[in-house]
Order: sequence, then C-alpha cells, then structure tokens
Amino acid sequence: MSLIQDLRAKRHEIEAVAARHGAGNVEVFGSVARREETDRSDIDLLVDIVAEPGPWFPGGLAADLEDLLGRRVQIIIRRSLSPLIREAVLKEAAPL
Repeated sequence: MSLIQDLRAKRHEIEAVAARHGAGNVEVFGSVARREETDRSDIDLLVDIVAEPGPWFPGGLAADLEDLLGRRVQIIIRRSLSPLIREAVLKEAAPL
C-alpha cells in the first residue's frame, strides 16, 4: 500500500485529530501527493483553520499526527502559503 493510500485509509482519524486542533480541509501535497516519497520523506499536509486553534497550533497538530502516522508531519496553513509557491502547492494538493 502506498503512503497516500495509507493516509486515505486513516482519513477519518486524521480529520478527527485536525478538528481537535481547529483545522479542517486536510490535503496532502509534496512527494506523497506525487507518489515520489521515500522511507525518509515527511508528510506535507495543507490545512484550513476552521475553528479557534489551540495554543500549540500547528505544532501540536503535527505532533499528534506524527504519533498516529509514525512519520514526520509538516503542517502548512493554506492562507499562509507564500505567493512564490502557492500555485504549485494548490495544484498538486490532493484530498485524503
């Protein structure tokens, strides 16, 4: 099973963890979305803030997802995307 398939199998758990931290609309991008990941790749997730985030956001969300997924997770907030990479990230972002 590819990593993106594994993420999709855990979609409900990932979404529940994200919701506890005030995040939603979770999408994967980067090497995992392109199916080019290696054993050392992290998981790049794009999220929207949909509720009041906790004081440790987004680090707490990343830590909780790392515990769930057993791999390093990087959280990027959609509205905070740099204009320099915004188009490329949004183009390759894939829903869970």
